[in-house]
Amino acid sequence: MNFLVVELVLIAGISAAFPNLPAVYAPNPEVPSWDSDHWSNGKARELTPRDWYDKTGLSQRRGKNPVLSVSDGVLTMSGDQPRIYLNPWIKPDKRHWSLKEEKERLATSRPLRFYKNTEATVYYKRHGTDGPAYAGLIIGCRSSPNGHTSSELYHEHAHTYYLKFRHDGGVQFIKEVTHPKIAVQSIGKLFSGDPLPQKEWIGMKFVVYNLDTSRVKLEAYVDRTSKKDLGEKEVEARRNNWKKVGEMIDDGTNFVAETFDKVDGHRAITEGGGVVFIRNTNIAKAEYKFLQVTEIQTPVQQLFVPEDY
Repeated sequence: MNFLVVELVLIAGISAAFPNLPAVYAPNPEVPSWDSDHWSNGKARELTPRDWYDKTGLSQRRGKNPVLSVSDGVLTMSGDQPRIYLNPWIKPDKRHWSLKEEKERLATSRPLRFYKNTEATVYYKRHGTDGPAYAGLIIGCRSSPNGHTSSELYHEHAHTYYLKFRHDGGVQFIKEVTHPKIAVQSIGKLFSGDPLPQKEWIGMKFVVYNLDTSRVKLEAYVDRTSKKDLGEKEVEARRNNWKKVGEMIDDGTNFVAETFDKVDGHRAITEGGGVVFIRNTNIAKAEYKFLQVTEIQTPVQQLFVPEDY
């Protein structure tokens, strides 16, 4: 059974109750969006490692000593290196392909939800002051399922762009070509240089898209905070709360990552592996809500223009 048939069968069972989040760019109608609507199905649970209520099969717990649980629309993460992957490289039994199989599939056909030009949105609530300064709200795009393992067999498949809202209030774009070496571009500070506030919802949008065959644009947006419970009605009405934090273009010369094995760390990551994920580090409790990943049209069609932060 091919990817398209498997995923179209799964799509039929997805609820449409997820809020209408404000979108900066028009979606690509050929690629279904993914959202966390199933976190609100009244079934409290842990991911073990899959979330079997995710009808798409993409949700996957990853990392070192991770604990991921879902209740009342909220994903809670804790552990040394907790991560949730949206991994489209799944077999009908919802297991992911080996690296060899992944290469073979990429050469022949992609999964329906292969996310490349993306607008990823999520809300984050920090509890306490634990977690290192460099951790926080972090989204990675264009990754591979296996690129962040310690094995040298996979390290060259990291090929990920990150956006970080750090616990110390800093904002960074990160480029990782071979794990774990990176390039860092700081684009400012949130909250007047103070640390990320506790027990307040902070919204992030990370937009990644190709300008052409050799250049990639990265954009960062923030919805400052909401001290309320942040229900569906409120989040839909927060269009004017979104502000642009910064942007950059990776043109293959200005965002150079250190690499292993003479892998080219200059060129922009124009393809990637279709995976989007969220990560944190040494955290006792972090909450996430209203996660959505949308494939956008290119050339982009902007739906609204947020003011600068």
